[in-house]
Amino acid sequence: MEQQLKKAIHENMATYIQRLSDLVRIPSISFDNFDQKFVLDSAEEVKKMFQEAGLENIQFLVPESGRPTVYGESLTDPSKPTVLLYAHHDVQPPMREHLWNTKPFEATLSKDGERLFGRGTADDKAGIITHLAALEQVRSLKGKNGPNLKFVIEGEEESGSAGFKNLLAKYADLLKCDAVIVADLGNFAKGTPSITTTLRGMSAVSVELKSTKAPLHSGSWSGPIPDVAQVLCRIIASLTDGNGNILIPHFEDGLVPPTDAELESYKSLGMTEAIFRNDGGVLPKTKLLVPEDEILLANWRKPSITVTAMEVGNRKNAGNVLQDSAYARIGIRLAPGMDADRCTDLLVNFIKEQVPYGLTCEIATEDGANPFVTDTTHPFFKQMSESMATAYGSPTKFIGCGASIPGAEYFRNTFGNIPILLTGLEDPECNAHGENESLYLPDFEKGILAEALFFASL
Repeated sequence: MEQQLKKAIHENMATYIQRLSDLVRIPSISFDNFDQKFVLDSAEEVKKMFQEAGLENIQFLVPESGRPTVYGESLTDPSKPTVLLYAHHDVQPPMREHLWNTKPFEATLSKDGERLFGRGTADDKAGIITHLAALEQVRSLKGKNGPNLKFVIEGEEESGSAGFKNLLAKYADLLKCDAVIVADLGNFAKGTPSITTTLRGMSAVSVELKSTKAPLHSGSWSGPIPDVAQVLCRIIASLTDGNGNILIPHFEDGLVPPTDAELESYKSLGMTEAIFRNDGGVLPKTKLLVPEDEILLANWRKPSITVTAMEVGNRKNAGNVLQDSAYARIGIRLAPGMDADRCTDLLVNFIKEQVPYGLTCEIATEDGANPFVTDTTHPFFKQMSESMATAYGSPTKFIGCGASIPGAEYFRNTFGNIPILLTGLEDPECNAHGENESLYLPDFEKGILAEALFFASL
């Protein structure tokens, strides 16, 4: 069976790459300040692929935002297990387009044929094609003897999954399942199959300080009037110490440390400072905030604060102006045991306490996602681990992830304590969310084989 699947998948890879390229061509950015027509176009393309794959009961599940989640199913036998397959068809903005070596929304093969460049290639349109390809292969091999499969492809994951929680509650009966595969994560390294068992949570606030009704001539007015840019920088600097440790009182209350088994697993991965610096493109003179043996802990099991945007005036039209306002978006990543709503409130209150000179401070919060930890004792984890090891020809690793997938917790809250397997095709070189995002095609092929083998094992 393994060789038969391997041969069939390899022979169809050109088709799978073309399908992925068709999806990448659609700039389905789910943030409000982008044209949402393309998110609808992307949903229509996924629906078309579902129809071509022979799925049934295909429909749009539409949250309040209007960004459709696409549903379809391939049901075989009520007595067999039902697996819900998740991915998302929306993507991040291209960021700084002048830094792309290829067109962001035109899938482009690298010269060596190993990588496919384009926004959404790895995160997460490859997840959609992986699910569909694995379904087609196992159905061709086993017919009605395969598992029941339900597909749910979200349309607003990158913008925070604001409506996904309510959508799952509304359609809980339709989506009912025995397990979920969330194909939106990645492998620890190229060729190293990985199942993610912990996720950090996230939240963010937008802060705007105001001092005057309008910008003023800096020569005529600066000195007596506070510079909002400097004040905002001092407030942001007060959030952490020189090593990035968060200084907000009680912020880390409830933090759950990793177990001895998890620590041993992290150690076995062989992370070094050299590897981390290379994978992250860290400049030679930039020092890390933690020693080598704490890199994975800091990334997976500790909270962090990041300024994701700042705006004071305009870089291209900078003049001698005392600005009237300064803006920053501050993101927080939360480790297992922490609560997103509580930590957001603590952050907001701390910032307000730091505002001097009677400046006007406006703070807007965003919906957060709690950290996620999964229990790997269910037999499905063993079956998936074995399937991945067979497909990749390398032992499967259980890893953590510093990112957030809001849907993971939503699935648990909706369906109870069923196995939620976090897989995916990102790797340290794929540059998801950044410029020149790419998919490593050898792992794309192995990922399809792994999922097909898992379906066949059920």
